[in-house]
Amino acid sequence: IEMDGEVIHFLSELGKLLFMFFVGFEINLSEFNKSRNRSMTFGALTLGLPFVFGLLFAKATGYGWNGAALVGSIIASHTLLAFPVLQKLGFLQHRAVLTTIGGTIFTDIASMMVLALTVSIHQTGFSVAFLLKEIVQLAIYVPLVLFGAGYVARRAIARYGDRPETRVTILLIVTAVCAEGAAFIQLEGIVGAFLAGIAVKRALHTKRDVEQLEITSQTIFIPAFFLATGFLLNFKLLWETVTGRPLIVIGLIAALFAGKFLAAWITCRVFPALRGSTGLIGSLSLPQMAATLATAVVANQTLNSRGEPLLDLGYVNATLIVVILSCIIGPILTAYYAKRMRAPAE
Repeated sequence: IEMDGEVIHFLSELGKLLFMFFVGFEINLSEFNKSRNRSMTFGALTLGLPFVFGLLFAKATGYGWNGAALVGSIIASHTLLAFPVLQKLGFLQHRAVLTTIGGTIFTDIASMMVLALTVSIHQTGFSVAFLLKEIVQLAIYVPLVLFGAGYVARRAIARYGDRPETRVTILLIVTAVCAEGAAFIQLEGIVGAFLAGIAVKRALHTKRDVEQLEITSQTIFIPAFFLATGFLLNFKLLWETVTGRPLIVIGLIAALFAGKFLAAWITCRVFPALRGSTGLIGSLSLPQMAATLATAVVANQTLNSRGEPLLDLGYVNATLIVVILSCIIGPILTAYYAKRMRAPAE
């Protein structure tokens, strides 16, 4: 296994998409509809609060409004890394978990929209036409996936899905096409895979047709995704960032934790049914991974006419530290709070 090898890169990319596909597939739409208002409220808060905190912090460290908005979007999204933990504990249909999963749709799509907009402004200046184009593309893409992808998968499986390997192939194609469609409109592929999972679940209503793909994914592809993420850990580089620019690291971490847990606390105060779930919601929405890394790397590689990157290397390194810490602390706290909430019921 080579860190920059083509094989591990391919497996990890596919694992990332399939991880988000099964997160979407596990959503019970009838239960999700019951928590729609909670999900929308939490989605707006868990997107807005970290975004504002990150933006203000970046402004304080010398960035302009465009770069500061990009920094805010970096910590506004989240990855449902603790999903397998909740699956094992039987918490997937808990109202707090459904609320958090619903909020993921808002955070990931919005953060990718901010990335596309800030990249465009950095390269060519602000364009109303570009903004309107992105909004129109999104308005077409989301319904197309939610209704079209599920329909295609159901018809293809009904006609050709007699054998397990054929069903696996059909689902892989649907996931890949939805992910590529997201990339085509400047969104991260995980958004397309997540929506594809929701669409397929809505169309099939059963897990029988995806069992073989799930086994293969959890055996090979998803572990490869986590393995490749671990490859990003460079102790020398991290130490240089911590010692050389500690305020950036501390500021991003503080903005992330404060924004996510404050959003969870406000949501639980607004909706009495969620009382006592602040820790679970906040910790589940804490991990930063796929969208965060993609945003930071793309922003660093984006140069304006003067050859200046949208995001300097110091912030990229600090983002990596945030990713590592949040991906370790988040699932641990999620397991802790879930077990505490389960104990009285038992």
